[in-house]
Amino acid sequence: MTKILVQIDGSNFYNKAKHLAPQVHLTNYKYSDLVYSITNDKKSEIVYYVGEIRKVPKNKKSEQLYSSQQSLFSNLRKQGIEIKLGFLLLSGGVYHEKGVDVQIAVDITRGAIKKEFDVCYLISSDTDLLPAIKTAKEEKKKIIYVGFENSISNALSNNCSKTIILKKSQITKFTK
Repeated sequence: MTKILVQIDGSNFYNKAKHLAPQVHLTNYKYSDLVYSITNDKKSEIVYYVGEIRKVPKNKKSEQLYSSQQSLFSNLRKQGIEIKLGFLLLSGGVYHEKGVDVQIAVDITRGAIKKEFDVCYLISSDTDLLPAIKTAKEEKKKIIYVGFENSISNALSNNCSKTIILKKSQITKFTK
């Protein structure tokens, strides 16, 4: 039986999906149904990676963002999706997500070497993941890049075993 790992880079997915289909509300999205439509396997292990939002005392915006993220997490858990957290670093007045790409890369590399998966579907367009992808392929693992029709990464397409392109109709199909 083929072991399938599906990695969703949360921030990357959010930005690409919102650009493609701004009307889609991703907090209540049917992520597991989207994954099934891609993999055709209901037993896939799905991991959602994202920077954790923390509440800042007396900051309404942080409280709203925190509340929204907690709703997202509840939705993901109900669908049996594992959540792995990075963090947000404030630098120059702007928050930057940290630790997420490294976590994804470590999971690809470790999973390939320890034979935790046979096929990995990577829903991310982050080229920082190329060294991990190359390592997994050296371990004879299949890495499938899942990109968005509005912004395909040629580097990932050229270095993964296969490319699947999500279209707007696929993104909007799984809105609750």
